[in-house]
Amino acid sequence: MPEKDLEAYLEDLKQISQKISDENIKLAEAVSLYKKGMTAADKASKILEKYENELEIVHDESEE
Repeated sequence: MPEKDLEAYLEDLKQISQKISDENIKLAEAVSLYKKGMTAADKASKILEKYENELEIVHDESEE
C-alpha cells in the first residue's frame, strides 16, 4: 500500500481531533485515537522534514 501524503495525514488529524472533542467519548476510544493521532503527526512531521531538506538542497544549489 502506498504511503499517504501530507494532506491525508492532516485530514486524519482533523478527524481524530473532532472525535476526541466529543464529550461523550469513552476513555479507551480517546486513548486509541490519541495514539493514532500521534502516529499521523509523526509521519506528517517526517514528510515536512523531507520537503524542508529538499528545499535546502535546491536553495544551496541556486547559490552556487
